[in-house]
Amino acid sequence: MPLVASPVGWGVIGATSQVAQKAVLPAIVASPGARLVAVASESAEDGGSGCFGPLRAHRAYEAVLDDPEVEAVYVPLPNSLHREWVVRAAAAGKHVLCEKPLAPTAADGEAMASACERAGVALCEAYMTPFHPRAAALDTLVVSGRLGALRFARAAFTGVLDRRDDHRWRPEMGGGALLDVGIYCLAPLLAAAGRTPARVEASATLAKSGVDVSFAGWLDFGDGFTATIECSFDAPERQFLEIVGTEAAVVVDRAYTPGPADTTIALRWRDGRVEEIVAGGADPYREMLEHFQTVVRAAAAPRRSCAASITLLGVLERLRAAAGLAA
Repeated sequence: MPLVASPVGWGVIGATSQVAQKAVLPAIVASPGARLVAVASESAEDGGSGCFGPLRAHRAYEAVLDDPEVEAVYVPLPNSLHREWVVRAAAAGKHVLCEKPLAPTAADGEAMASACERAGVALCEAYMTPFHPRAAALDTLVVSGRLGALRFARAAFTGVLDRRDDHRWRPEMGGGALLDVGIYCLAPLLAAAGRTPARVEASATLAKSGVDVSFAGWLDFGDGFTATIECSFDAPERQFLEIVGTEAAVVVDRAYTPGPADTTIALRWRDGRVEEIVAGGADPYREMLEHFQTVVRAAAAPRRSCAASITLLGVLERLRAAAGLAA
């Protein structure tokens, strides 16, 4: 990927979040097209700066938005805070990379997108999976028609969330398994179908706090194509995607958080042959970050639009309603 004209000055609010510490801050530091200007955390004396060496570290989020050297802000805050801080960042003239899901509801996502459009700044959802070469190879395969007419799909992303003080256990903070990992399951299904489902059904198991600890959904896209999803905070780690057509079925393990070593897709043909498709490996967080930097410099259009993120949020809401969960 070509470097942007000059390094983008980054700020991070909520810098002690796990995804910031483990993935996005390292990507910023590693990218020649990025400069880490400021970080902030309300819970850490060092603002969450750790070993990443920002120019400035703060306890107040506002200080990052007030910094004239910050051009783009990464927002990994709890879901319930996305709208507030994206809107405030836009008002401060900052481009925004907002952690997935973009918002708890489609209405929130629309308000965020409108605020950024009015301010003339870019807004993208920090959904990194599509930036891995294997995901691009899967998209190309599905679009090519080699699978034949689509009939079934299964998407599962489960794992154990054993930190009981984690905000994802709190309904008022936009918690729950579906909002946390549902995007990974739904996005490739919507992309494969090329449309939203005509009908959905769902069931959820609730934690004592009221969030969905496990969620199962069924989607009917019409034309004979149906899909199931499984999301959970209390099941063994599983990342699985299968898309089945009349000619072939494609299976992807570790489908949603791939890394440099995840390079293959298995394609099983209707005559029993198994073909291995090999794609390149990469750090999808760095690929996502560097793409966003080209968007900030107006050198590229966003690869995934806010409209696509908001459409997905609408499907998440339909699934929650089908499971009897409050909006």
